Amino acid sequence: MIIMGIVSCQPLPLDIKAGRNIERTCASSMTEQLVITEKTSQAKDVRAAVGNRYGSVLPAEGHLFDLQEPEDVVPAWKRWTAVLLRPDALYATRPASGGNKAAKLKAIRDALRSARRVWLATDCDREGQLIGQEILEHLRFRGEVMRVMFTAQDPQTIRDAFARARPNQVFAPLYAAAVARRQADQIYNLSLTRTATVTLASGQRSVIGIGRVKTPTLAIVCRRELEIRSFVPEPYHEVGAMAAVASGQFQMRHAPKDRIATRAAAEAIAAAAEVYEGPLGVKVEDK
Repeated sequence: MIIMGIVSCQPLPLDIKAGRNIERTCASSMTEQLVITEKTSQAKDVRAAVGNRYGSVLPAEGHLFDLQEPEDVVPAWKRWTAVLLRPDALYATRPASGGNKAAKLKAIRDALRSARRVWLATDCDREGQLIGQEILEHLRFRGEVMRVMFTAQDPQTIRDAFARARPNQVFAPLYAAAVARRQADQIYNLSLTRTATVTLASGQRSVIGIGRVKTPTLAIVCRRELEIRSFVPEPYHEVGAMAAVASGQFQMRHAPKDRIATRAAAEAIAAAAEVYEGPLGVKVEDK
């Protein structure tokens, strides 16, 4: 047994070399691949599910890029006027500020220098597609990009999502939709805000903000408030009746959707029903 042990140890230098090669291969695989998530909590869940099997896992912090301001594109647009702030091309992106965005972006930029493949594991909606892909577009990454889509963050769901990942170009329409939404918001929200402000708030130090979401929402609230304020109570009548059947008596109420406006109409209905004998049609409503 001792001799067999010594014989098995003779290739030790080769085993050491092979071990170093394995370590080098693993390290190379980690640096050549990168997983990008949308937020830190997502990165933690991905690491817990797949470890470093698909490379380092780095989180963004929501949007790491903002769109340029109008005056960055056309200097004359710095002065607020009633003009459509639509450039000849799309508004370009620039690194966002605030929070840990700069540090997150630097970590991803450094990792992309040696990466050949990126796994986008941001949220599976169009905004998640934009958050991940705009990083690669801005930093001009030209390697392979795989899209990982999951709606739950338990380990098995994440592992399954990586196993069925698809090339990112499949989701080009989703990215285009997100870009269009963002560019439209930039153009029309800012244009309408400036137009409303210089037109309706002339001489006042106030901004009348117009937004794709907040303005229609505010309109719904205002319309309902006006309806409440202009509401005038109108009297109406209902007809009650006591019906006698074989098993006893029960009370009925006649309250049609088209309300009975006059007492005379209600009395006419009551008079017609008072002497009625025969089958009854009854509708029971739970309220």
